[in-house]
Amino acid sequence: MNRRTFLPLIGTALVGASCLSVNSESVKEMLAGGVIFPNRLKKGDTIGIAAPAGPIRDKQEVSKFVDVLHSLGFKTKVAPHTYGNYGFLSAEDTVRASEFMDLIEDEHVQGIFFIRGGWGCARLLHLLDFDSIKRNPKVIMGFSDITTLLNAISFKTGLVTFHGPSGNSSWNDYSIKFLKDVLINAKPVAYHNLQGSDHVIETYSSGTAVGDLYGGNLSVLCGLVGSDYLPDWKGKILFLEDVMEEPYRIDRMLTQLKLAGVFDEVSGIILGNFRKCTAEEPERSFTLEEVFKLHFLNAKTPVFYGAQIGHVRNKFTVPVGVRVTMNADAGTLELNEPSVL
Repeated sequence: MNRRTFLPLIGTALVGASCLSVNSESVKEMLAGGVIFPNRLKKGDTIGIAAPAGPIRDKQEVSKFVDVLHSLGFKTKVAPHTYGNYGFLSAEDTVRASEFMDLIEDEHVQGIFFIRGGWGCARLLHLLDFDSIKRNPKVIMGFSDITTLLNAISFKTGLVTFHGPSGNSSWNDYSIKFLKDVLINAKPVAYHNLQGSDHVIETYSSGTAVGDLYGGNLSVLCGLVGSDYLPDWKGKILFLEDVMEEPYRIDRMLTQLKLAGVFDEVSGIILGNFRKCTAEEPERSFTLEEVFKLHFLNAKTPVFYGAQIGHVRNKFTVPVGVRVTMNADAGTLELNEPSVL
């Protein structure tokens, strides 16, 4: 039973809540048939800021991010080691995991955003309490290496997470509009590129598809293949993006997903932005677009390239773990329902 079919019955359930001990978390889960929708954000809410992966380059990255969130009407709580530096990590694994879980379990924090990606989130997965995350549903948003947390949490708990700007992203009007539409205004957003300013859409395989949306950074997802932290890809819509990877590396990673059976299972594929993915020796390389054609031209499922997802200035905020419809011919993605309550 999904959220819409359950709505006519919810009043009866709430009337009897005192007798049945139905708490808000169980209601959220019942509404979605196993999917947990976090509460929408509103002005005055507190956003926790953490660094579960790499270290910042400049402390001003944090202060500027805090200023942005304050300008949107939010309060902030910065985890102590957001400012840390421990090799290519912000802090030891146990510290980063503990600070993330502290924000999860803090009843005064309504959302968790991350300062940046880099590398390190996969090192935390065995240290996280997924049962606690499920009991304390809230908005969790980031991208790049945060792909690990988004997909693992949505798969393990059913909680919808969000692939969107991190602290060191460009917080321009374009990106903020999508964030507001998805996380604050609870709209069933229809995503489409702006003609003339966004990436040009290229369709590799025609058609439409419906499925639960999962994905993110290609290299990060490949690092999780074979683990217990990715979903069964049957019927899923997969979205991918990356940055500063040569075409041969993109080909290698796509081949890994192909050999793992992912492309045989999904209902459709959305390729976002692959910024600076050019060859150092172009005369001895395929282009990125040629790699995509080798893998996806006339694929058995719909595939298009160019969605404003990833390491790009104008950025969509897209939910992970929700039902969506994609149209490869139009280069569009549409939420079948709001992704927050």
